[in-house]
Amino acid sequence: MSGLTVREAAAPADQEAKPILAAGAVVTRKHSTRGIEVVIIHRKRYDDWTLPKGKIEAGESLPACAVREVWEETGVKIRLGVPLDTISYQAGKNGLKQVDYWGGTALKVVRRAPDDEVDVVSWLPVRAALARLTYSPDHFLLQQHLEQPPTTPLILVRHAKAMDRKDWSKNDAARPITAHGRRQAKLLVPMLAAYGIRTLISSTSKRCLSTLEEYAHSAGVSIKTHSVLTEEEGTHDPEAVAKLITRIRSTALRKEQPTAICVHRPVLPHILDALDLAPLSLKAGEFVVAHLTSDGNVHAIERQAAAA
Repeated sequence: MSGLTVREAAAPADQEAKPILAAGAVVTRKHSTRGIEVVIIHRKRYDDWTLPKGKIEAGESLPACAVREVWEETGVKIRLGVPLDTISYQAGKNGLKQVDYWGGTALKVVRRAPDDEVDVVSWLPVRAALARLTYSPDHFLLQQHLEQPPTTPLILVRHAKAMDRKDWSKNDAARPITAHGRRQAKLLVPMLAAYGIRTLISSTSKRCLSTLEEYAHSAGVSIKTHSVLTEEEGTHDPEAVAKLITRIRSTALRKEQPTAICVHRPVLPHILDALDLAPLSLKAGEFVVAHLTSDGNVHAIERQAAAA
């Protein structure tokens, strides 16, 4: 695997966590005559030009925060791409602030009225943006973003917390998720939306389907199911799992469509092997994002969790 190292999920904002956690994005678009443009903001309070970013809210994930802050500060709806560096700095008397950044693809642009926080939003060609940005870390992040290849996210989700086997006497495939698992499924909605997921794939087991149903309803998409992804079939048939994953990857890349797959712990190693990824374990409700280049290689990976 080339590219960036694994980004681990940080603690949610409602825990006592230091430093202050925040997220933002470097958002670009292609202009017919001006080439690549980047969106930057002017903050009246500080009289500076910077990239959009902001603090996470209670219980919010960093990916969801990045998308929300870009929307609130610029009027640009985005989907996240490759994770960029994390920038840390002293935020006055508030202590150390840590900001996770992603590359962002603009999906929709709405004119934003000036307010006390952001009084100007500008789309500028790269050279002009570099000349205007106030802070050197923003220069670095913009240049880092421009060095990344176009990617399509493929997300592997371990199903949300399910009822213990010892407490379930019926067919294991029908074992449901718990109240905790249902909260995790709700928290997955803005997280999967942050990566622009449009294709949902699941094992036929109820606990996997239930994990994705909240997002499917919110996004207005259906869930495609495959029995080979269940524990009962997939655990003992790595070749069939690999064949399916290869087909899913090819389709996602051909259509440039962000895709999420919900699976079981025993099947995950076969999927990682098929993607040529190192072994890793996921807790219930956690997921890993593999950012795929056009040739199918994994350029970067990150791990996130729907903590509830």
